[in-house]
Amino acid sequence: MDTKGSAMRYLICLLAGLLSALATSAGAAPDVFILDAPVNAIDKRNDYTDKLLTQILRKTQAKYGPFRIEYAPEYMQRDRLLTELKKGDVVNITAKATRPDWESSELIPIFIPVDKGITEYRIALIRQGDQERFSKLKSLDELKKIPLGVGNGWSTRQVFQKLDFTLETGSDWEGLYQMLMSKRFDYFPRALSEVFVEYDDRIGRFPDMAIENSFMLYFPLPKYFFVSPQHPRLAKRVEEGFKMMINDGSFDKLFLDHHRELIARASFCTRKIFRMENPLLSDKTPLNVAEYWFDPFSGRKGRASARASCNSGPHAGARAN
Repeated sequence: MDTKGSAMRYLICLLAGLLSALATSAGAAPDVFILDAPVNAIDKRNDYTDKLLTQILRKTQAKYGPFRIEYAPEYMQRDRLLTELKKGDVVNITAKATRPDWESSELIPIFIPVDKGITEYRIALIRQGDQERFSKLKSLDELKKIPLGVGNGWSTRQVFQKLDFTLETGSDWEGLYQMLMSKRFDYFPRALSEVFVEYDDRIGRFPDMAIENSFMLYFPLPKYFFVSPQHPRLAKRVEEGFKMMINDGSFDKLFLDHHRELIARASFCTRKIFRMENPLLSDKTPLNVAEYWFDPFSGRKGRASARASCNSGPHAGARAN
């Protein structure tokens, strides 16, 4: 009896040792996340999503083990980025505004807006001296007749085109600022998370550039993490970690820590907001999940809010057309 018990204990210990060895071996190889590279050294558009991804992965370390974040060797336009993501070798994850072709491709989208949809609020860069022209606008139809600048491969180009705006496209992001100043178009709509940073970084080179101060554009165009189909484990890890951050409140905290000053600077309640539907959104867009979205006019619990800029003064609660 004792012999049998000793043999059983030995087998149990042996099995435990084998499982431990396997776990150690698995843990020795971190999950490697390869992000797309920025355009250049002053391109800060991905700073927030890079930080978000890092926090997501830290949340999942207990279950998934260590991780490493790397960057692709060079910047890629969206068509090439899509091709490389499908392969999953030089890049395997990105955070980009959604597009129908990206959702219908083999990529694995994580259907949670990485920035709570704040990029859906857009403020224009214009030329000094043109403010009065925009301040006099009374309708969205008037605005649509004025040529705007947009990147040829951007998701926003497809939406603006579908909504009948007058477009002037460019293939080079930095070149669009020069096109604005050269009067190739008259305004350059930028996401709330982009406009002030880009203006501050470039005003030295373009001293006649200005931030338009009378209106915003709004249409839903969520930015998601897209993961290579070659790496389903990475996608699963990101989705689980993201939901952990939502549930424990750390997502809202990171979002507000990063965007609070930009939200205040945007002056929501002093601007007309031209609201539009996005005809290109898929039925997988989680529009009915309130905690996923930023709302500048709501103080409802569970929703990151800029209510402090909108709940006092003559414009309290204002929602422009």
